[in-house]
Amino acid sequence: MRCKDIERLIIDSSERELSRQERLAIEEHTAQCSACTRFQDDWERIRRSLKKMPTPVLPSDLDEQTRLMCRTEKESLRAANKRPLLQTRSSVAVPKLILAALIFLTVLTVIIVVPQLKELKMDETMPFLTVMALTIILQNAVMLFFTPILIRRYRSKNQGFRLI
Repeated sequence: MRCKDIERLIIDSSERELSRQERLAIEEHTAQCSACTRFQDDWERIRRSLKKMPTPVLPSDLDEQTRLMCRTEKESLRAANKRPLLQTRSSVAVPKLILAALIFLTVLTVIIVVPQLKELKMDETMPFLTVMALTIILQNAVMLFFTPILIRRYRSKNQGFRLI
């Protein structure tokens, strides 16, 4: 193994239990490589020193300062956009181009599907045109369902917010 690999294993040993093979690789390599032996000793010394260090005490007003900074940032973004940060579902308008496309696809689906549904019988195999019509219906249903979600995500991304 290369020194880089051994150093990675030495670092990993502080985070997880190494396998027997990994421990043997470290032992064999450090027996021959003085640089890796020094690295292992230094790493252990640093870990022991960090364990002895007391837990840092945060300033008591840090929480309040953080909240104030967040409020200030939130208000500046709100003022820049001149609209609420999170809009309700009813306030998200669908762009006219997308609305026109959805209406066109819905009308097209109805025009294609209605004649095909007359020919559809349960005990026969479906003709190709019927399968195509049902595929278009499914595609339009998926588009109609996901379009408002995609629009909302796009707008929230442009405003710098992430909606879940």
